[in-house]
Amino acid sequence: MDKGYIPRGMKITGDVESDGDLVLSGEVDGNICIAGLLELDGTVKGSTLKVGRIELSECTIESDIECADHIGIDNGVTIVGNVKARSAEVRGAVKGDMDIMENISVGSTAVVEGRITTGGINVELGAICDISLTRSYSDRRASEFFEEYLSAAE
Repeated sequence: MDKGYIPRGMKITGDVESDGDLVLSGEVDGNICIAGLLELDGTVKGSTLKVGRIELSECTIESDIECADHIGIDNGVTIVGNVKARSAEVRGAVKGDMDIMENISVGSTAVVEGRITTGGINVELGAICDISLTRSYSDRRASEFFEEYLSAAE
């Protein structure tokens, strides 16, 4: 698969699209659509960032993110925007709603503010979370447990 590069010091004003992978160390002021892996340690300001898979380190994103697979948000990353992905590992800062189909792991260095909708969540001690949580992708609901419990008690 082809891999493109946007080096540190380069600024692109406009949209970026690629069928392959992209390493972005520079700055993009526009939307990004990458079919493969986006490795980002630069800056993105736009309305939409669509990727297959994304690994973030030491970057700033002011955009909604739509990821088909996994998103890794390392310590030193700041995201202001909504995030949608299959799975997520968060060790940086996210201000926005997160819709994670499978599992989200929130590390001890994470700062998260917004609504999280997920199938499962793990939050390490030390994480700063100002969230409302919904487990909507789970096969089983808490209400089912209590309905079974209360009907068995009758």
